[in-house]
Amino acid sequence: MERSPLLQVEDLSVDFRIDRKTTLHAVQDVSFSVYPGETLGILGESGCGKSVTCMSILRLHSERATRYPRGKILFEGGDLLTMPEKELREIRGGKIGMIFQEPMTSLNPLFTVGEQLMEMLRVHSERIEKRDAYERCLEAVRKVRIPNPERILASYPFTLSGGMLQRVMIAMAMLNRPRLLICDEPTTALDVTIQAQVLDLMNRLKEESGTAIIFVTHDLGVISEMSDRVMVMYGGRKCEEGKAEEVFTAPAHPYTRGLIASYPNPEHFQQRLPMIPGSVPSLWDLPAGCPFNNRCPYASAACLERFPAAERPSEGREVLCHEWKKVMSDG
Repeated sequence: MERSPLLQVEDLSVDFRIDRKTTLHAVQDVSFSVYPGETLGILGESGCGKSVTCMSILRLHSERATRYPRGKILFEGGDLLTMPEKELREIRGGKIGMIFQEPMTSLNPLFTVGEQLMEMLRVHSERIEKRDAYERCLEAVRKVRIPNPERILASYPFTLSGGMLQRVMIAMAMLNRPRLLICDEPTTALDVTIQAQVLDLMNRLKEESGTAIIFVTHDLGVISEMSDRVMVMYGGRKCEEGKAEEVFTAPAHPYTRGLIASYPNPEHFQQRLPMIPGSVPSLWDLPAGCPFNNRCPYASAACLERFPAAERPSEGREVLCHEWKKVMSDG
């Protein structure tokens, strides 16, 4: 029996209106699905559209400046892009949790950590008793390995370090046991030991409750450890998607291949790391055709003229590249 996706994003395009005459095309025609109990890793350099895509799922961009010219975001049968704001508020922080990249700006400095965690519970569990809510918050803070959780709940955000705040944000996102957890580089501010503990916690949440996870990062090591499937983005578009093991062992897109080759290998630590020539183009000035064509060693005339259609090298695999067969044959 074929599984049904928990979240299905279809041809999503996101524009930011800068002024009456200027529009920035931040994301174009991105499609992917997330299934219950799996982790989808989204990989790419800064500015490729990872965070824009994830924040669009919950419509967290400014309504005045943002347009969605194409696409659907289907969650449990409803389209989040057209859903009334009242219904969407019930999903945010409840059925869908999100861990943001910047913990310093994600909490209100005028309220204690405990007050904000308990408010998150009350919004989605109106009948919960105050004592029960406090105990739930204590348990959530303990799970992210924060010492002396009673003191932390009584503290104001500005008295805590960035790493501690990030763990608080992770606890808050997991508080209502969401069906989908969106993680936008959640371990950036954490040291290696705490990072490993947090990743383990997320994996346990997935195993115990069937929570699906979207994990955004530019760290290949973390994404290979966390993800069941991987989607690679560049220039606001999807390049490649597939099972993590297949993508990392046999990349079909030259950009994916370049990223993997530039990741340090402990077995060859004395060798100079290869690099992708050039730099990431600005979304204001993307080249015609495939946005990677000016850095790509496989670029052909077709790459300069039009963006490639999706091809499927194997079941569950998708690549958007005119020359993907050459890339895979080079091994």
